[in-house]
Amino acid sequence: MQRIRKYFLHLMLLSGVLFCQEAFSQNSSTSPYSRYGIGDLLFSGFAKNLGMGGIGQGLNQGLYLNPINPASYSSLWLTTYEAGIQLSTAELATKQLSQNVNTAALGYFAFGFPVKTQKWGMGFGLLPYSNVGYSVEEYKSENLLIPENHTFKGSGGLNQFYLTNGFALTKNFSAGLTASYLFGVINQDRRVEFFDAAYFNTNISNANSLGWFHFNLGLQYTFDSLRIAPSDSIRSFNEKIKTDKDSLKKLDVIIATQTDGEDKSQMLIQRSTLDSTILANLSARDLVKIRSAKSNWNLNFGLTFAPASNLRGRQSVLAYNFRYVDPTKRDQVVIRDTIQNTSGVKGEVHLPVSAGFGFSMTKGNRWLFGADFSLQQWSDYTYFGQSDSLVDSWKVSVGGQFTPNDRSIKSYWKQVQYRAGIHYAKSFLDLNGEHLEEMGASLGLGFPVRRAGTTAHLSAEFGKRGTLQNNLIEEKYFRLTIGFTLNDRWFIKPKYD
Repeated sequence: MQRIRKYFLHLMLLSGVLFCQEAFSQNSSTSPYSRYGIGDLLFSGFAKNLGMGGIGQGLNQGLYLNPINPASYSSLWLTTYEAGIQLSTAELATKQLSQNVNTAALGYFAFGFPVKTQKWGMGFGLLPYSNVGYSVEEYKSENLLIPENHTFKGSGGLNQFYLTNGFALTKNFSAGLTASYLFGVINQDRRVEFFDAAYFNTNISNANSLGWFHFNLGLQYTFDSLRIAPSDSIRSFNEKIKTDKDSLKKLDVIIATQTDGEDKSQMLIQRSTLDSTILANLSARDLVKIRSAKSNWNLNFGLTFAPASNLRGRQSVLAYNFRYVDPTKRDQVVIRDTIQNTSGVKGEVHLPVSAGFGFSMTKGNRWLFGADFSLQQWSDYTYFGQSDSLVDSWKVSVGGQFTPNDRSIKSYWKQVQYRAGIHYAKSFLDLNGEHLEEMGASLGLGFPVRRAGTTAHLSAEFGKRGTLQNNLIEEKYFRLTIGFTLNDRWFIKPKYD
């Protein structure tokens, strides 16, 4: 078992190192819509969340990390490590043509541990925040004397390194805070070409380096009203066990004063019988508790709030007029004059306020169901003092999980976690009179590897964004996320030597 656990640990640590290297050169987006704002905003949860439509506001499970709501870290039982990768394919289409694109990226890694079990938990991690990756050409000739060809290219994105603390303020109420440092570089190029030798072509290149702190507050509350009080059966077993233990103590005192003989032998037999009765009642009581726990529904509400923040940035701009050395080739240019050449100009990117709330209902380890709603005020967004015509966005997610029997010995497939979910969103893009929407459905599986203290997660998401109307682009995508959760008892002081 130790060898298996060590193997998974080394594998996950390696994935974390690789992700750290990849984070500074990420470009896993191929969407023309990543041209706007700070790019495609990425989901902040893990493979388990993705398999359930992206829910997480009300999730509070002690064996899994949930970065969506920092208050959930208060419930951690064991030291936990999470890592994942994502593969995706998408079809980009207009009314005239379509194109297929494929990407692969290291998705996330995170680490969490209980400072005080189910009272105070901490964690940190690194995951992408946004991605920029596009290359779009637009030919214009209508109402123009000279036709023009516009080329837009972009790459880069933002990553976030975060530190989370979650505290149980009371038995039912917990709060948490995530402090993130967002950082990255966004490169954008725009080229205008004229199909007339009398006109100069123009190229404008922007390189924007960004970084600063961002915070997220979380609250969770568990309602006990759905929990059934100890049954009469449990009370009865407790009374019997207490009575038998008292009788056992009295009998031990009498036996200690007896000399060897028939009376003492009878007392020893009586003691053995009494001891067996106590053990049988303890086992029966525990079985009743387990069955009772699995029949109880727990309801957990969650709320998060992220205040607005201003990322500090430095912008470099190079703009120039040029001509091609050979008009039939576009790889060699002659710069005729420089329009602008600035480097390291300070500025800010204003990220708007966001909030979310949701709930989850669980029935033991068998059933889980939840829903989330979130919104962001992107109409307040500015980029180095300029607005980007963005609008407020919102998203709703619904999902759940079913585990037939997590302790099954006869069938491994009864231990597997089966997940499903859907989501619908109105994005921050309003283009050509269309407020872009996104919708999707997901399926997921959780494969326990108990000897290694590990769960392997697999989630598949099918979705659509955009429209073919009003000269826009429709994206149909499929994303496959593979994740791992490793649990161990690091940093937890044993009760017994």
